[in-house]
Amino acid sequence: MRSTHFVPVEGDERIALDWTVPENPDGSRAAVFVHGFASNRQGEKATFFAECFQAVGWHFLSLDMRGHGDSSAGMESLTLSRCIADLAAALDWLPAGMAPPLLIPSSMGGAVAAWYHLLHPGRVGGLACIAPSFNFPGSLFTELDARELEAWRTSGLRRIRNEWLDVQVGYGLMEDAKGYDAERLVRDYAAPTLIFHGMKDDAVDWRASRRFVENCPCETLDLLLIKEGDHRLTDYKTYMFEIMLAWIKRLGGQG
Repeated sequence: MRSTHFVPVEGDERIALDWTVPENPDGSRAAVFVHGFASNRQGEKATFFAECFQAVGWHFLSLDMRGHGDSSAGMESLTLSRCIADLAAALDWLPAGMAPPLLIPSSMGGAVAAWYHLLHPGRVGGLACIAPSFNFPGSLFTELDARELEAWRTSGLRRIRNEWLDVQVGYGLMEDAKGYDAERLVRDYAAPTLIFHGMKDDAVDWRASRRFVENCPCETLDLLLIKEGDHRLTDYKTYMFEIMLAWIKRLGGQG
């Protein structure tokens, strides 16, 4: 059974949640999908994983961070800090007694979930990341030169357009990012984590995930590279779910 809820966040804004409850719950386990840049809680992977986890007795939560889907505000106000606050509000909404959830972040959601873990240690049971952009928002703008950055700062807005999206983001996204040290994330990250990354990803270089695994001292950190996989990896969603279950079982999450 799935229900939709709206949760208040700061500034009289709100985020939208979809909460799926299995017919035969297997304890208090839950998985939480954290969408990517300019996506939403009802994308193909989120919907698919909700059905899969429901079938094995897990609760499932997906949310729209502000600026996305049915949540408040627009992309112009997007910042990493606001996204982390939105994830925190969604996890605080979970019913009392739930076990620390498994987070399933995609792309931008990887940075949101990773920083949430770092700022709220012990609140999540692990992460199963899909093409994570741990360096968001820097990964969006690595190719901008000084002139382009200054034009963005002066105008306050920059348009991002490709075959999947056409949005404008505010310069506050870059200003806010100064508060998030990528080296600290690598150094202090400690959550059990599984990473899926396609080697034909033209949005987030798979080598960034490899470097993260190589340099992070976390001992439970696995990387699965899919040679023909693109950024979205929707063609591999069944495969990824099966691997997630095996990984969870290896961690002792199923008994």
